[in-house]
Amino acid sequence: MLIILISLAGFYTSYISHLPNFSHFPLLIHLHFIGFVGWFVLLIIQPILIAKGKRRLHRSLGKTAYVLIPLLIISILLLVLQQTEREFEYSIQKALMTSFIGFIDALSLGVYFTIAMMNSRNQRWHVAFIIACSLVILNPGMSRLLNQIHPGSGLLAASLLPILVSFSILIFEKINYQKPILKSPYLLFLGCWIAEILLLMIIPRTDFWKNFVLAILQ
Repeated sequence: MLIILISLAGFYTSYISHLPNFSHFPLLIHLHFIGFVGWFVLLIIQPILIAKGKRRLHRSLGKTAYVLIPLLIISILLLVLQQTEREFEYSIQKALMTSFIGFIDALSLGVYFTIAMMNSRNQRWHVAFIIACSLVILNPGMSRLLNQIHPGSGLLAASLLPILVSFSILIFEKINYQKPILKSPYLLFLGCWIAEILLLMIIPRTDFWKNFVLAILQ
């Protein structure tokens, strides 16, 4: 619920506050928001179904994620492409950073969701990478919200939160359940996220990425 509230607060000014007059927004924005809200609705309902022993309904309802995640990935890429085109007019470096963040978010969302679904019968791994997906989806709204409060703080928070969450769960599991850290799905997620941050610090500054983005925009 906290994740949902933070995310919705981040998009309140730019989108939700216009309710019910959404006619001036393109269809792509609406589809992205539907995917975003649909995922968080699942995030609330699915654990409740498991707690009540309704595993069959949990599995049936979970199949909607096979529509929601591709919808989110495609809409993220298209929206980032549009934003990159706009930013290229006044800041090439910012445009390159924006495009890479969008690309790595879409890629990691797809990878984490695939891992979660491949481990649907392994509750620990399944839950770990559902959390990973949710943190990726949370980041844009949280970044917008924090940037409204303190400009520039959004990217830092989006980079650090997944590290804090995964590290905290690693320590919690070790202390309370004596789970081996080296076999933990949260260690894998932590490693993947740190790798993403390192790539974010390097790739957008390269000629390779600049040429790649220019080729896509042309």
